[in-house]
Amino acid sequence: MTLNGKMVTPPLFHRLPRRRQCNETTNPQPFPELINYYKSTLEKPVPVVQAKQTTIKIAFSDEMVRSCIAMSHAPGSPDEPSPTPFQALAGLFWVGISKIKGLKNGLITMSICLDMRKVLGLDKGFFGNCMVYNQVPGDGIEEYELSKAANAIREVVDTMDAEGIMNLIEWMEGKADQFSCLMNGYDLICVNLEHVDSYSAIFEDNFKPIHASYYIEPTVGEGMILVLPSPLAKGSFSRVVMITLPEDEAI
Repeated sequence: MTLNGKMVTPPLFHRLPRRRQCNETTNPQPFPELINYYKSTLEKPVPVVQAKQTTIKIAFSDEMVRSCIAMSHAPGSPDEPSPTPFQALAGLFWVGISKIKGLKNGLITMSICLDMRKVLGLDKGFFGNCMVYNQVPGDGIEEYELSKAANAIREVVDTMDAEGIMNLIEWMEGKADQFSCLMNGYDLICVNLEHVDSYSAIFEDNFKPIHASYYIEPTVGEGMILVLPSPLAKGSFSRVVMITLPEDEAI
């Protein structure tokens, strides 16, 4: 409504690339993990919100996120890559929410939702839903083992390559009429929106945004975590996290 000037990344309206464009393997091997997860989720009935939901917003400074990354790095494992800001913060809230929900053995099952434009070799301006869900099991992770939680998230992220995603897309194209499209229904959902570049916008009279908020509806299931960017002036690792939970758990 009030944006002044040209869009930094104008939308590109075209179809997703076919398999041969994102992977040159002549005999691609099947990657059933993502398909099995989507199939098990989409075959369930659409859940109903049963409790009043509350959303909390927490701002993490650059220093706080770097500290969280250091806490999330497994001690005695110098060769293991450090978690990304998203992986460290997702692990932190996964552990905390599991504790709030009273789990004693392992963490609550969590689904992460990631933008796959870069993995598929798409321009940032690709117009359409390119978010892909994947499940992170919490079995065997105790409530205080933040490094194991972050590592479990990293391992799942590392498996989400172009070949597996194209398998999922092609499978879903043939099943589009059979399933509901609602994925955020049963697990705790953690969505990575770090790539959303809201703060590059310039409004009338050269005003820049000082704050941006996001929401996803409907919020059902165990809850939702959104990891969002902060203005760059606050540091490259600074983030905003919005957590939606049933009201009693949020308190």
